[in-house]
Amino acid sequence: GIPSPPSLIPGSPNEDPVPLEEDDPSETRSRKILPRNSLRPARRPTPAQWAKHRTVLRESFPEGWAPPRKLSREAMEALRQLHRLDPEICTVPMLAERFKISPEAVRRILRSKWEPSRERRIELVRQEK
Repeated sequence: GIPSPPSLIPGSPNEDPVPLEEDDPSETRSRKILPRNSLRPARRPTPAQWAKHRTVLRESFPEGWAPPRKLSREAMEALRQLHRLDPEICTVPMLAERFKISPEAVRRILRSKWEPSRERRIELVRQEK
C-alpha cells in the first residue's frame, strides 16, 4: 500500500520527530534568490549614461537635429504600420529609402510613442486643409 506520511508530533511511536526549525544553511539552494525588481534593468538611465548619449548625439549631429524633410502625421503612422506588419522586410534602411528620409529619422519615428489628443488631432486636420 501507500506509506503514511511522517508524523509531526514529537515522540509518536516508531516515528522519528520531524525537525521544525529552519533549513540548515549548508543545505539551502546554491542559487541566490533575488528580489523580483532586481532582475530587471534600471528603467531610468544614470547621469553617466545620459552624458555619454548626449556626447554621441553631438558628435553625430554637430549642428543639432534638423531633418531636411519632415513627414506628415499620416506618413509617420504609415511608416510605423509598415514596420509593425513586417519588420524583416520593412527595415530601417528600406523605410528610409522609400520615404526619402534619413535612417536616424526613421529610428526616431519608430521609437516615438507620442500621439496628439483627440482635440489636437482635429485641430491639426483643420490646419492641413
